[in-house]
Amino acid sequence: RLYRVASNGAHTELGSVSLNGRVSMADNGRELVIVDGARGYAWDSETETLTELSGDGWYPANTVTYQDGYFIFNRAGTGQFFLSELLSVEFDALDFATAEGAPDDTLAVLSDHRELWVFGERSIEVWYNSGDPDFPFERMQGAFVERGIGASHSAAKLDNGVFWLGEDGIVYRAMGYQPQRISTHAVEQAISEGHQADAFAYTYTEEGHAFYVLTFPRQKQTWCFDVAT
Repeated sequence: RLYRVASNGAHTELGSVSLNGRVSMADNGRELVIVDGARGYAWDSETETLTELSGDGWYPANTVTYQDGYFIFNRAGTGQFFLSELLSVEFDALDFATAEGAPDDTLAVLSDHRELWVFGERSIEVWYNSGDPDFPFERMQGAFVERGIGASHSAAKLDNGVFWLGEDGIVYRAMGYQPQRISTHAVEQAISEGHQADAFAYTYTEEGHAFYVLTFPRQKQTWCFDVAT
């Protein structure tokens, strides 16, 4: 079930969803989109309706992000990502693109500083909104990272940067468009002994410190990186 929780802790049930596993969510101020790698739903806060995403142009997606009026999704099992129509949760079958810098599947998308990070199994590309009426996003020249993502839900933004678990079991922070290793050999050894694909991350700040938190549920381990120290 989908719930809305108020700041005082009061909760409201919004409807039932058929989702399994970890979800990704994004909103445009009015509509909230939820995906789980197989199905997707949209909640409209004005009409208070919950609908399942469907139709031509909609595909199963592990992650969703929002930028410049578009919901953006990775297309599971392919090297593509696709978009909703502008300010909408409707889809056009022609609104998709392929990350072609390396022949790998697109596992996650993340919008940071109005740049679209497209995470693949072995590479990362950065796209930007060029305003092209046929397809608004174009690949940014020179913004190609020869490092992939090891877990779709490990990508997160914090402290004016992007963090993720690499496909090599190393935790990275992007410095510009260059991956900077932030994990230690000891942490990497612990990561290598378990299952990485279902790891997930979130970020928060407290008392002037910014934290990237990475959890491995099967290993029952959580690692936390303090940006300040």
